[in-house]
Amino acid sequence: MASEEILVFTTIGDRDMAEEHISEMLEQGIIISGTIFPEVELVYLWEGKITVDTENKILFKAKADKYEAIEAYIMKHHPYMAPEIIRMDVSFGSPAYKAFVADKIKKNS
Repeated sequence: MASEEILVFTTIGDRDMAEEHISEMLEQGIIISGTIFPEVELVYLWEGKITVDTENKILFKAKADKYEAIEAYIMKHHPYMAPEIIRMDVSFGSPAYKAFVADKIKKNS
């Protein structure tokens, strides 16, 4: 059985833009919350050289049925041509936390 809850990861270079995107998605009711992991380092190969950049990792918590809206929002508003969008189906852990999330979803619906 598929989970009703998801986590969606993306990255963005600008911290203020990350906060703006989270706020707008909360106002639209497509996420439960967003977490910004500031200044994470990304290490990758670019044109044969190891490159290190910094960006902000964003974690969204949401209902699974909101995934398409989250992806559409990111694709429309993200400055990268091909932004990272990773979806993970989850069951948010402890029964107390799961009840808390269910209550937040109910109040925001």
